[in-house]
Amino acid sequence: MTALLEVRGLRVAYGHVQAVQGIDFDVPAGEIRTLVGSNGAGKSTTLLALSGLVRAQGGSMRFDGEDLSRLKTHQIVERGLVQVAEGRAILTTLTVRENLELGAYRRRERRSVAQDIERVLALFPRLHERIDALAGNLSGGEQQMLAIGRALIAKPRLLLLDEPSMGLAPIIVQDIFRTLREIHRDGLTIFLVEQNVRQALKIASFGYVLESGKIVLENTGAALLGDARVAAAYMGG
Repeated sequence: MTALLEVRGLRVAYGHVQAVQGIDFDVPAGEIRTLVGSNGAGKSTTLLALSGLVRAQGGSMRFDGEDLSRLKTHQIVERGLVQVAEGRAILTTLTVRENLELGAYRRRERRSVAQDIERVLALFPRLHERIDALAGNLSGGEQQMLAIGRALIAKPRLLLLDEPSMGLAPIIVQDIFRTLREIHRDGLTIFLVEQNVRQALKIASFGYVLESGKIVLENTGAALLGDARVAAAYMGG
């Protein structure tokens, strides 16, 4: 069966620096897969290439059989490949509601947009409480919830998440990952990039370990959690 996302031989460089060096991976429909590794391994660069925000130097990226390299970023989003960027990228001078509504800027069916916003507010009750607050006044965890919620309003077929746990308190991280499990149970396919290797592998059906731009290990999430090499390198032994 053809995967929803197929990446073969992907290479990305910044000048003379090869950030991603010919990696292969798949994301089948209905799964959570993860790309883990330390800071600077090339994880975020991989997501930027998938979203058309940086140019690939080689290889292929196909989403539902379509060549992503031929598409502009807004066209990629229209196809249903939606990224939650590292750092959240919310609009701090707009309210929570206005940020959520921006997620639907290319949608026309206003009634279903309103229903989807209600669904997001049910997933993240704290956003419901802060619906008219300026996004810039939210805590880091609330801003991450808002960034994920805005992406969900765009009706993704595949949700790309870049370091959703970064800078958050452990209890908030647990809430974020619990919500990711819930939206996955609703049928959403997820590709997760994370430095929090333990949390990522707990929820992923399959994972890839990236080091210096190369995939050095791949296996089920459970197998990688139990791999002594992964434990020693990323989970304190």
